[in-house]
Amino acid sequence: MITDRGQQTVMYRNGSVYSPANPFATAVLVHNDRVAWVGEEAGADSLIDPTMVTVDLDGLILVPGFVGRVAEGDESADTDEVLARAGYTAGVVFTDRGVSLRSIYTNDSHDLPHAVRVASPGEEFVGTEDHGLLLAASLEDEAWIDIVKEQLKLGTAIGLVGDTSIVGAPETPNPWAWATKALRLDSQESIGLPTRATFTAQTRGLKRLFRAGGPFGGQIVPDAPVDFVGWRAEALMVQTADSRIAAWSTDPRARTPLLPELSDTSYPEARLARVGSRELSWS
Repeated sequence: MITDRGQQTVMYRNGSVYSPANPFATAVLVHNDRVAWVGEEAGADSLIDPTMVTVDLDGLILVPGFVGRVAEGDESADTDEVLARAGYTAGVVFTDRGVSLRSIYTNDSHDLPHAVRVASPGEEFVGTEDHGLLLAASLEDEAWIDIVKEQLKLGTAIGLVGDTSIVGAPETPNPWAWATKALRLDSQESIGLPTRATFTAQTRGLKRLFRAGGPFGGQIVPDAPVDFVGWRAEALMVQTADSRIAAWSTDPRARTPLLPELSDTSYPEARLARVGSRELSWS
């Protein structure tokens, strides 16, 4: 079901919110097309009033929307719904004229700055902290994992996007498959990436390269554009790739926002998406 929230003030609550503003957040208040507040249930109780609309998340975790790759010309309401249901709220389009990012349900489109390097695994390239790197890679070719690791160590601003169109494919890939692959759960020799690193490269990292959403693009924080997806997950944790230090930490003193637990057998499932004033929900 698609709902146009228009000028409504909406409180999404009774879930979990991946936000650097509050790692324990369970609710987010949205006014028009901006995040107005992020916090916990006690705070939500003090803010709620009869003029607001309340959406019960029923335990969903809200995270910034993923960015996938779409084919040129795939710009329709049907395409937007396919993207949203898969957990993507924006798509990168590669053409002979350049590379651009388009958000679903809005007219927002951003061209990739010329200074940002675009590369695929196997190419010779140099990323820089100032200019950044857009890495177009295949999920099956694990070379991208080590490239992301190395570029992050160098301080490169990096964005990760799949190299095949997700629209029209027999099965639109679940975006969490990338973070699961990067963990290298079955590897005894090669250490992979923490879930947070891969997730950030697919969300905020890409938004930063395209300069989309301003300084808060790709985050759920006050004053950020509304752009998030609600996921049904079995458990939440801080999952790392190094089993020697335990696969996750639940120490609240770390104040690190939690993400869904990932495994090779199942992925979180998208159940709600909100971009701008448009909200899409399904069972």
